[in-house]
Amino acid sequence: MCVNDSNLNFFFNSAVKNHQNGNFEEAEKFYKKVIEINSSHFFSIFHLASLFAYKKQLVKAETLLNKAITIRPGYVSAHNNLGGILLQQGKHYESLLRFQRATELDPEHINARNNLSILLRSVQINTLTQKEDINIKKLFLFLFKRNDVNHAEIFRNAKSILISNKEHIELKKILASNKPLLKNPIIQNLLKEELFHLMLQKTICEDYFLENILTKLRFEILTDLIDTKENILDENLKFIISLSEQCFFNEYAFFQNSQEINYINKLKNKLEKKNTINELEVAVLGSYIPLFSLDIFKKKLLSHTSRHPLFNDLISMQIKEPNKEKKIKNTIQSLGKISDDISLKVKNQYEENPYPRWRFTYDQLSTPFLVRLGHQIRPNKIKVENRFNNPNILIAGCGTGHHACIAKDYLNSKVLAVDLSLSSLSYAKRKTDELAFKNIEYLNADILELNSLKRKFDVIECIGVLHHMKDPLKGLKVLLNLLEPHGLIKIGLYSEKAREHIISVRKFIREKKYKNNIDGIRECRKEILNKKENNIFKKIVNRSDFYSTSSARDLMFHVQEHRFTLLEISKIISDMNLEFLGFTNEQAKKKYSQFFPEDKKNISLKNWDKFESAHLDTFVGMYNFWLRKVK
Repeated sequence: MCVNDSNLNFFFNSAVKNHQNGNFEEAEKFYKKVIEINSSHFFSIFHLASLFAYKKQLVKAETLLNKAITIRPGYVSAHNNLGGILLQQGKHYESLLRFQRATELDPEHINARNNLSILLRSVQINTLTQKEDINIKKLFLFLFKRNDVNHAEIFRNAKSILISNKEHIELKKILASNKPLLKNPIIQNLLKEELFHLMLQKTICEDYFLENILTKLRFEILTDLIDTKENILDENLKFIISLSEQCFFNEYAFFQNSQEINYINKLKNKLEKKNTINELEVAVLGSYIPLFSLDIFKKKLLSHTSRHPLFNDLISMQIKEPNKEKKIKNTIQSLGKISDDISLKVKNQYEENPYPRWRFTYDQLSTPFLVRLGHQIRPNKIKVENRFNNPNILIAGCGTGHHACIAKDYLNSKVLAVDLSLSSLSYAKRKTDELAFKNIEYLNADILELNSLKRKFDVIECIGVLHHMKDPLKGLKVLLNLLEPHGLIKIGLYSEKAREHIISVRKFIREKKYKNNIDGIRECRKEILNKKENNIFKKIVNRSDFYSTSSARDLMFHVQEHRFTLLEISKIISDMNLEFLGFTNEQAKKKYSQFFPEDKKNISLKNWDKFESAHLDTFVGMYNFWLRKVK
């Protein structure tokens, strides 16, 4: 071995060791020494680019990764990393090309696939649809065909490529005129569109225009079926099954008129008496009522195997999965009787409507907790005594389990997921069992009773829960008592300023005396959609939570809600001797930094209060932030 080779190996190994230990300046020096000896040393170039990216020296990182790709054009991570750096610089077209290439090279590359989703949910799609070397529909199809993607996050941009502006205007006129839709050429093309079918199957349709189309189409299909014009419908069976899955998924939030209710009762009675199964009739019925509610006929459906895979999926979704949840419910342990009056009301709401409903989510590479925390609270950095190598985590109020998927995100974690509602917990366990998670324990309990656990946790996450308690501060004190001295807690609370439109809608609901049940929610949604030009209603209609029964109930009809200002939260933090570590909203922090550049850590709640007053929609979902106890 020559001297240069010996030096090169020594410098490279030293660079990697320093890089892993966080000694970035030393690592940079050693990587550069390797490159001086061998200007084409791929991994030194690649790792140095990663180091520059971490230090936000994006132009340097971009230059190095372009060089790395020249050396190894087929190295997927180089394309993926370059795509991420270009995305941070706002170079969306160039970024998409990199992610497109990465997923072409390896469709199973988790980070490349997830980054493609991030880009496609966050850009203005019309800026990319005219590019000849990018097939946007093909990329959306790639993601919607998979079951390891959160399709809800890419729905809004995906639906923008289904119908052109010209077609939108024509369909709007037809909808206003009450002319039939089924024979319209635009609709006929849409009903055969694979992407449209997948969107209906895999995520809730969060768009009032599409809901209007789907509601009208459902009525026309039902009417044609009752009038025995099945030959018109057979060719659209895949769409009709997809529509049936959508309606079950959104818990039948679409409005039903009296004629539809009469027709569907006739169809239900007809099917209950039949010995044979007409899949078209079953799919139409399933778009109005859940098939598991058919006491006699559902047994026939369970023994029926279709040649149509999507029909089998419909039976699984509407009968087999609810059956699984019933069985799971009997296996979940309870901590004790829930006695608080508000807790009981909240429990009953979520027993009737488990929230949120979801089918699929991202696959993630497990990462040490402190790495994830660092990404969430940046630009703040904190020193911790514990390395959190095997963190015990409590999810206080896990709902239907989407939040519990952090069990995969946090490396070597052990998770206890707690909720008031057994229906929500059984949904959660079914979903995480499907994902083969082995490190989650579920418990039915009220946060107020958790002191009897006699356990401590390294990490507690409580998102969107405390503000539904009678006394949120009492609940927070219980959680802090369960937190290890070195522990960290993530909280999510509603903003008083960001929810002014919700307050107005709640007043409207009280005045109109809409009942807090499926009929009341449908009637309320219908009136809001009819008056969506009103600024308050327009804001509600643009909320994703407006588009299913459980989420609309959670958004507008909740039995208990508190809201907070940042100054109130600041006082709570001070009174409880806690340290504010930062919000998790990356986009909000970028914008905030432009207004308060002197707050390098982004942790002045006084400044954040001023910022929110000027940008009222910043925390329209809720405040999400990390805290820890002050030593």
